[in-house]
Amino acid sequence: MTYRSIMVHLDLEQFSEPALRVTCDLADRFKSKVIGVTAGLPNVPIHADGMVASSVLEADFAHLNQAIARCESHFRSALKAVGGSLEWRSDAANPADFLAAEARAADLLVVGRSEHFTTLAPHQPLNIGDAVMKTGRPILVVPPRKTSLALNRILIAWKDTAEARKAVAAALPLLKQATELTVVEIVSDERESDAASGHVADVAKWLQRHDVSATARVELAAGDAGSHLDAIASEARIDVIVAGAYGHARLREWIFGGVTHHLLLQSKTCVLLVH
Repeated sequence: MTYRSIMVHLDLEQFSEPALRVTCDLADRFKSKVIGVTAGLPNVPIHADGMVASSVLEADFAHLNQAIARCESHFRSALKAVGGSLEWRSDAANPADFLAAEARAADLLVVGRSEHFTTLAPHQPLNIGDAVMKTGRPILVVPPRKTSLALNRILIAWKDTAEARKAVAAALPLLKQATELTVVEIVSDERESDAASGHVADVAKWLQRHDVSATARVELAAGDAGSHLDAIASEARIDVIVAGAYGHARLREWIFGGVTHHLLLQSKTCVLLVH
């Protein structure tokens, strides 16, 4: 198993430079085809009567098309050193919905987390939470200021759920590259430790059958589980955290569990998430 095709999302305003650099590293390692994608909708001002002037709408879409063209040019320039083929896809659409639709063409999606998210951007930015929940593909979330990606030390954040099982299976190409791999389950109570020890031991044995060596450990939560997980990753100099993404829809928004919310918005480490 490998990643034959990697899809990277570019933000219309910031280009998602860290995501591009990580994609370049991964494409070189796995000899992957790379598909660049972007989409957006202009923030069109609406008058009190609910109407939009056609001249304003035309100007906004012209600006959108120019931004898309700049993105494509930057994508091809940033990935020109990649040996595999490049492809570009874009549209005037909701970014998360467009990424979810195009994800059928990729084994792995790479997105960059913006350092300064704002709803006042000229174009609608990607909602990473939406993307994680809708795409049906593993998504590697790259934190701001990341300049490269080693795959030496990987941490599997285990929880005995379908999402975690899917995440570990989807991450196998990455896991096979690691020199140090740890499976950890964080428990809120000592009484859960014995069961958790059995869980992580089973995962380590499953990985061993796939020729991947891993150590297993159980941690008693020290405060917020998401922050605790990040602290473990920082102390062990982890390159990637692999985790299931947990959430459910409420009206038009996704409500995420504490660990997923932390990994999506605050983790300093690259995180591979699967819903």
